[in-house]
Amino acid sequence: MSDGESTSSPQPGRAEPPGDMPGPGSGPVPEDLSWVKNSRFTIEEMRERAAGVLALIDSDRQFERLLRQGLTPQQVAERTGEEERFVLTVKRMMERGEPVRPETPEELIFRRFLGQISSQEMMDRLRTWPYTFGRIRDYDDYERGSWDDVYRLGMKGYLSDQEYDELEAITDPMPKPPDDPMPWDEDWRPQ
Repeated sequence: MSDGESTSSPQPGRAEPPGDMPGPGSGPVPEDLSWVKNSRFTIEEMRERAAGVLALIDSDRQFERLLRQGLTPQQVAERTGEEERFVLTVKRMMERGEPVRPETPEELIFRRFLGQISSQEMMDRLRTWPYTFGRIRDYDDYERGSWDDVYRLGMKGYLSDQEYDELEAITDPMPKPPDDPMPWDEDWRPQ
């Protein structure tokens, strides 16, 4: 996976801000971020990226709450100032019984980075997260797992080395799914 490749949850009805490009601005960060060691981006750029992703998550959850209160998609769009097509995407997800923006490690890490939750709360929750692990599928596809959020954001500097090492020590003994066989493997068969 390339460093700039985005692996965050799909954004219902919206294109996600590019993987390495900052999104909308954010407010002050109360926690000390002196441990951040990302030479590629400034802390402000990292904060803007986190704020952009969280804005989309919060917006979709707001659409869901308003739709569950009985508002029409048009009323939700008018109330929130968003385009109705984004609201309709969330409505279709609800109709299919799909979760709208379930919480992810990425969200917890970004919320901590912006000071919306404490480092202690983030770590308490990530220590007990029911992690899934990504794997290679059908030679040229990658099926993401929740650990990919931690790995990617750890490499981009959103976690301290100590935090990442602690979480990695927790997950290392966990069973990982096997990758699909590759064409050069003996047991490979075209799918």
